[in-house]
Amino acid sequence: MCILGSLSYTTLTMAKTKKDDALTLKIRELKEKTREKVKERLLKEFEEQKRQGLYPWEGIWLSPQDIRKVQEKMKRRDKIVFIEVILLFSIFGFFSYVLYRLMKIFLPT
Repeated sequence: MCILGSLSYTTLTMAKTKKDDALTLKIRELKEKTREKVKERLLKEFEEQKRQGLYPWEGIWLSPQDIRKVQEKMKRRDKIVFIEVILLFSIFGFFSYVLYRLMKIFLPT
């Protein structure tokens, strides 16, 4: 009886695997079809926008002049952030020096 039980289990497992394989293959086919449709649509949109003189930049379509303007604004912003970081480290350094001098004065060595 144990042998029959194991045989039926393997038969069920094999049948389920075949069913899963068919389902998996169908899912893969649908995925490939969807992937091709999306790819085709994106390429079509890209070509259409390119004919209009627009280019993809950070997820939006911009003209080369707009891209240059945005890049200039980003450069200015990057410089401001860099200056802020330098000032922050300078303030921390100054604060550490002041604390060091206070500890040297008030704490016995």
